[in-house]
Amino acid sequence: MKTSHLKPNQRVIITRKDGSRPPGLGTFLSRDGRMAVFYIDDFVGMRGEDDKGITTISINSKDFEVTAEEKR
Repeated sequence: MKTSHLKPNQRVIITRKDGSRPPGLGTFLSRDGRMAVFYIDDFVGMRGEDDKGITTISINSKDFEVTAEEKR
């Protein structure tokens, strides 16, 4: 996954390469060391009212494909 081409607050589609989950829509927030930080729309509120759906994915992960929403 290359996040160097993404800009903060850019809408993205995150797809699991093995097809085990449907693509998720979210917002790229930032890079934090070797991790990319995202808001994932479907994750908002999963762990309570104050859960903002923030998740991190390893930049080196070969399990996920991240593309800008407008390129879909």
